[in-house]
Amino acid sequence: MRTIQVVPWKQEWQGYFFHEQKLLKLEACGKGDHIYHIGSTSVPGLAAKPIIDILIETPELSLWTEERLEGLGYTGKGEHGIAGRAFYYKGEQVRRFHVHVFEKESEGSGRHLALRDYLRSFPEKAKEYELIKKEAAARHPHSPSEYMNEKHAIVQKLEQEALCWKRTEEEN
Repeated sequence: MRTIQVVPWKQEWQGYFFHEQKLLKLEACGKGDHIYHIGSTSVPGLAAKPIIDILIETPELSLWTEERLEGLGYTGKGEHGIAGRAFYYKGEQVRRFHVHVFEKESEGSGRHLALRDYLRSFPEKAKEYELIKKEAAARHPHSPSEYMNEKHAIVQKLEQEALCWKRTEEEN
């Protein structure tokens, strides 16, 4: 049984991302694919579950079959609850990486990148999110679904704020 732990941000998470990014570029990505570090581990100072979230934007999502990343140790889970996404994880007992593949300029891709950039730009919002995550992990250390349910409202709120902020930034 996996235990949900929210730990202080670690500088080495960036190094883990860069290493996995190189591997993905060499072994799995095609022309036109772009790879980004997303999620809480991509926001300096934000406590997180020590799982590196990676976003791959691709011109054609239908090319991402579940087998595409198996040779790199990933398990494909299909959309895994989010329409328009191909989701993979690496590590059975201890999760190390999550890969989220979306088509370029899709709603899913835009939400993830906007939220990352928003939390990087507004540390007080990141701290607000961190508090909810720590409380949810303390209450539901062995239930990923309950942990996610408890954070859902704050994530939705922050995503909406992030998308509004991004639109304003793009207009200026």
